Amino acid sequence: MRFASILLALALAACGQTTAPPAEAPEAEAPAPPALTGAFAAMSNTAMAITGDIDIQPDVLSFSKGFRVEGGRIDTALEPHTDYSAGGGTIADVTGNGGIETIELRQVTNVRIAADAAVQPLCGPGETASYVVLAKSPEVLSMLVFSGADAPGPNAHSSQLCGTFNYMPTDAQ
Repeated sequence: MRFASILLALALAACGQTTAPPAEAPEAEAPAPPALTGAFAAMSNTAMAITGDIDIQPDVLSFSKGFRVEGGRIDTALEPHTDYSAGGGTIADVTGNGGIETIELRQVTNVRIAADAAVQPLCGPGETASYVVLAKSPEVLSMLVFSGADAPGPNAHSSQLCGTFNYMPTDAQ
């Protein structure tokens, strides 16, 4: 079989044709990092008053005050010192969370409120949360909530920061 392949290559070369080199396999993209998960205790006054503690799962943020926010992760290039909107501040500046190691952007697709929950909206009266940024350092988890059509980032023009909440890892972390 190998001899036949060599003869074919020689015959093609004699006719002025060559065999095409084997196609290179496309490079595999790096897998996305695992979703941020875990239980965190409310630390800031805002978190204690509005959300309570938070339990983070890949597509759900559950709050001890009786509601949950559903929505999946969005690929993003947000970094601690990236503007969260055009002309806005940075995630590190607004949270005071200087040791951020992980940033995750989630689009809010649904908010479920328990019948007995006395929940204030995450963005205040008349505003609807559309995106959540989770920024985690070893000591603090900051949650930034945004309203508006644009995902947070340096090119966002229709995006408003409407809430900042801070949590600390529970002993189970």
